[in-house]
Amino acid sequence: MGNAIIYTRVSTKNQAEEGYSLAGQEKDCKIFAEMNNYSVSKVFVEKGESAKTQDRTELQNLMKFCVANKKNIDAIIIWKIDRLTRDIKDFYRLQEFFTKLNIRVLFARENNGDSATDRLTRNLMGVLAQYENDQKAERVTNGMKTAFLQGHWMWKAPIGYLMKNGNVEPDPKTAHHIKKIFKLFSTGLYQQTQIIKIMADDGLKINTNRLCRLLKNPIYSGYIYKKEWAEEPIRGIFEPLISEAEFKKVQDILNGKKPVITAYKRNNPEFPLRQFITCPNCNQPLTGSKSKGRKERYAYYHCHHKDCCINFRIRKEKLEKIFVDYLKFIKPERDLLNLFEATVKDVYNEKLSIRLNSQKQVQNKLIELKNRKSKLIDFRLDGTISEEDYKFKTEQLAEEIQEQEFRLREADAVIDDLTKCLKYACKAICNIDTIWENGDLDLKQRLQKLIFPKGLMYYSNDFRTAEISSLFIKKDASLASYNNMVPPSEFESLSTP
Repeated sequence: MGNAIIYTRVSTKNQAEEGYSLAGQEKDCKIFAEMNNYSVSKVFVEKGESAKTQDRTELQNLMKFCVANKKNIDAIIIWKIDRLTRDIKDFYRLQEFFTKLNIRVLFARENNGDSATDRLTRNLMGVLAQYENDQKAERVTNGMKTAFLQGHWMWKAPIGYLMKNGNVEPDPKTAHHIKKIFKLFSTGLYQQTQIIKIMADDGLKINTNRLCRLLKNPIYSGYIYKKEWAEEPIRGIFEPLISEAEFKKVQDILNGKKPVITAYKRNNPEFPLRQFITCPNCNQPLTGSKSKGRKERYAYYHCHHKDCCINFRIRKEKLEKIFVDYLKFIKPERDLLNLFEATVKDVYNEKLSIRLNSQKQVQNKLIELKNRKSKLIDFRLDGTISEEDYKFKTEQLAEEIQEQEFRLREADAVIDDLTKCLKYACKAICNIDTIWENGDLDLKQRLQKLIFPKGLMYYSNDFRTAEISSLFIKKDASLASYNNMVPPSEFESLSTP
């Protein structure tokens, strides 16, 4: 009597939990073993794993067991070929593996003869098993594609959503986090690392890679996209977490089309002017550190450039006091701010009129481009143009449409309450020195970058700058002598805080 082991498998967890076919497979295999004079020493039961691959828990255990006990095993008994594998390549590999161990592979419900016809029959059964599996996969893929084109999300729900009744819906535990992430990033005031820290404080842990993928995922604006199934994003039949306009604004920032205002990446809360004020000798950014005194450590801003010959350094308290005094000096008087408010309103109304005209022109251009794209599809369907020409023109039109959509979003950026924005801005400007003194590191560095885009050079208890926001420049000879005012090229709409 020979020694044999049995391998049984079901492909779904439901079948495994209900015991569907497992007991029947084992029973048939044991009857086959008895009829063919085999003694069964072990049964390997595979529950809920597909036969598309060899990477199955119990199959791998069986193969290791056979290698370790090859001298004591004569045969492996399996109910049918499709229980072992549904991939013809794996079928041949497994046959070769067991043949090298001198172990026969027998099937309780298949032909096990050694003639050419018997081997051909088994090979055909292996091919049919794969064919059946391919058919199932094709039916599933077609079903998923149909549901996808109807607006259903077919995969694991991304963070912010949960799967319910075959589609996604906002997750009450995480949806508000996603909305906050997009809102923060769309302002252009935060780096991704800063957003990660803010969200960690709110209870959501997320890394840089995941945040980047999240910001690029159109599902949050209500669209789903799969390149193999649709040329353009499909409108989903679920609730979006953010508006389409906000999502596209975020994409503009990610693609470098919108400027951002962020603090320095290397920060120390004790030295807000670090990397902002430059050395009076070599014009390199100052760094900050503490020096040990007899009784305490003293904070200094100093030049660390190796080629600087004066080794400039200045006490932190002194430089920051001079900077605050400088802010007091350059902030405009109330009369100038009143003039500023009136000018902004006039310029805004003028620009608004221009933007509305521009918006109409862009909208017309978009309609024209989309009509051309529609005609292009018709030409391809009736064979007027080749696949290569169609692909080239489609990509060209897609770029033009994307550019016009960006211009339209820019034209749409209008203020809902200009007066409120101006009052808030003017109040902040009047108190710019106090705001800087009492602000946190992030606020201080944002203000510095807004007022002095190219930084400041310390010079004999004063500052020099190549560029300063025009509103802060006074008509004073002592200041004008070394300030090169750079007026804005175009009025930009303010936004409420």
